[in-house]
Amino acid sequence: MSKNELQFRTEDLTLEDVGKFFVETEFDRQTIDVLKSKKTVVLQGARGVGKSFLLKVAQKEMDEEFSNSKTLAVYVTFNKAGLLQTSDPERFKHWMLAKICNRIIREARKKGVLQNTSSVFATLSSGADDEAIASRLETLWTSLEDAWKNDSAPLETDSGIDPEMIKDAVEDLCDQSGVRRIALLIDEAAHVFIPEQQRQFFTVMRDLRSPYLSVKAAVYPGVTYFGDSFQMSHDAELINVNRNILDPDYLASMRQIVIRQDSTLEKVINRNGAVFDALAFASSGNPRTLLKTISAASPLNTTNAQRVMKEYYRDTIWSEHSALADRYVGHNSVIHWGIEFIKQEVISTLRRGSRQAGDHDKRVFLWIHRDAPAAVKEALRLLCYSGILHESGTWVVATRGLTGTRYMLNIGTRTAPEADPVSATNQLRGSISIKRFVEFGANHEAYESIARLDVEKMDEVQQEYIRSQLDRSVDLLDLTAFARKKCKELGYDTVRKILAASETDLQKAKQVGPVRSRRVMNTATAAVMEHLSG
Repeated sequence: MSKNELQFRTEDLTLEDVGKFFVETEFDRQTIDVLKSKKTVVLQGARGVGKSFLLKVAQKEMDEEFSNSKTLAVYVTFNKAGLLQTSDPERFKHWMLAKICNRIIREARKKGVLQNTSSVFATLSSGADDEAIASRLETLWTSLEDAWKNDSAPLETDSGIDPEMIKDAVEDLCDQSGVRRIALLIDEAAHVFIPEQQRQFFTVMRDLRSPYLSVKAAVYPGVTYFGDSFQMSHDAELINVNRNILDPDYLASMRQIVIRQDSTLEKVINRNGAVFDALAFASSGNPRTLLKTISAASPLNTTNAQRVMKEYYRDTIWSEHSALADRYVGHNSVIHWGIEFIKQEVISTLRRGSRQAGDHDKRVFLWIHRDAPAAVKEALRLLCYSGILHESGTWVVATRGLTGTRYMLNIGTRTAPEADPVSATNQLRGSISIKRFVEFGANHEAYESIARLDVEKMDEVQQEYIRSQLDRSVDLLDLTAFARKKCKELGYDTVRKILAASETDLQKAKQVGPVRSRRVMNTATAAVMEHLSG
């Protein structure tokens, strides 16, 4: 494998790949064990931190342990939820329930715990056998996903299912087959920018809980709405997925993440250890960011690393955050204010302090008073979603005994403005203290321009989001150079065209056979869905 083929999305990996590439840390092991337990879990983390990967590792381990544990792992992704924008509030609910039930039946069949003549799920569909039910449900949820292509076509939206029916069917399955329980692993739990979908999902998540069924869901920080009926302290355990950059084993584990994908990189990484460490530290614990920057810095050396750090942390990461304004209509002001606040107030303050003190200011944390305006908090939450900030403690005591929330600034954004970001990043290592932070009080002057914005009204702004995105260029998608090139060669240069394409279509490109066409199709579809989801 060359560096250009480093895989930075879990969706592109088989379960076998997941097992080979997994670099276990103490936190990872604790998290996976909780995912395999009876607990209801919300796994929260920014894009690229490894939520999907941890779900897949848990699935793989439960699959391997099934003969002894009798715990059936069912993985399902809701990454196409963004295609279901509709005025019908029930459409998303029935899509969810149909997809969940279909996947349970399919996984039970694969494990041999549902026989061909079984009718455990008969109550869901007028006495039909389970295979017929699974097929009907698959037809239902795929037709709902494809409804955006033809608004005028009549559409069945009622699955005929509710959470109680699924719980009863799962209990019957366990009683009749010897399965102890089902662990439902839900990735991309609900569309990031449709709060009503999120509220519906968490209500269903709560309602599905039983001794025979537990739900684990991966969500993003800052942009997740749990609704009134779901209370985190009572209904689930929250796990924040953040690799601790201050952990003594942090750099070693990040090296292994890259080397396990491409062992030929080990020698060049060892020769350029300080350069690699700077890129790993700059990624702030985000494996996807590390893999992308390592790939872009090929061949790995100081010059290429300097270039990549300046490009990614001075431009790309900010452009991606700014693009949220196109998807999160109504939040334009707070999104752009957040960018200016971090660049002009936080980073500039730290750089100014370095120059005045004649030494590098080692602070990478900031503290925001708990009574800061709601619009400010909303801006910071969105920065957490993008990975520019990482929440690092609530009710943290600062000067004069005041309390607030502490955030860690992405290391790459902190050091990229320097003339030599590689050296600047390495100088920070070993000198960071979580107790030192830049403080912003309840009425800081930087808040003035957005202090009076009504956050609730931002969420009331409606839009035909899916239609506004369909004609976007393939260049906006987070694709490998090869996948982007092949899509363009065949004329699939927009989001709409990729959604309508098939693996057979992609095989018309040079150097693309059945195996590679599936890989390119999966990669392109995953990139489209991530773009639509934010």
